[in-house]
Amino acid sequence: MARNRFRDIARASAERTNRELSGELAQLTRMTQPEIEALLPRRADRERFVELMQIVDSSASQSRKLAQLKDRFEEFGPIVLRVLAKLV
Repeated sequence: MARNRFRDIARASAERTNRELSGELAQLTRMTQPEIEALLPRRADRERFVELMQIVDSSASQSRKLAQLKDRFEEFGPIVLRVLAKLV
């Protein structure tokens, strides 16, 4: 019994955290929270999207940003494709 209760509490907490992260992303982008959740349903994807936006929005030089993106392309590639597909 207790194990299920803890699992339910953990699941509810994770869902609340995911909604909060989606809400914060919506404030940083032109997308709405439901659009972000539909586009990036996994929390890990939303976290990578935040990291990607931080690189793009940083004050680093264009060449530095490109180097950072190149170093992490395999990680960011699927996110970039999903976001660009939404724009096209």
